[in-house]
Amino acid sequence: MRRLLPAVLLLVALTACAPDVERIEVVRAPSPDRTVDAVVMQSSAGSGSPFGYTLGFTAPGCAVSGEPVLRVVGATRSDSAAGVAVTWTGARTVRVSWLDARFRDPDVDSLVVATTGGPVTVVSGGGVGDVAAPPGGMPPVTGATRSC
Repeated sequence: MRRLLPAVLLLVALTACAPDVERIEVVRAPSPDRTVDAVVMQSSAGSGSPFGYTLGFTAPGCAVSGEPVLRVVGATRSDSAAGVAVTWTGARTVRVSWLDARFRDPDVDSLVVATTGGPVTVVSGGGVGDVAAPPGGMPPVTGATRSC
């Protein structure tokens, strides 16, 4: 018991010092047929850590829940702007792009995911810049989402 107490106290102290992770919705892109929304959440653990981006799908206007289908860390859109771009390139295909990134998970160029509106193909990759992107992280999406 005496050996356990210092370990527990250390764990509590380290947990208290851990940064809070802020998650905000930065992209909501409705599918062309309006049956599903592609939603990107930006996360940050504070100064010095790269932004993380997750892609999920949800019914139109609803909050995203469940596991994301794609994670991209350290994505940039230009030399001074972080983030990803989301574009529907077809009725059931969405493209997530960035200029450069530290990594993505899963590390595949294309995957098919099940959504409330049916299967969607997600195409992702780097090399696509956005010179008009404002510096810093992506701004939050305005407007409320509802729980569904």
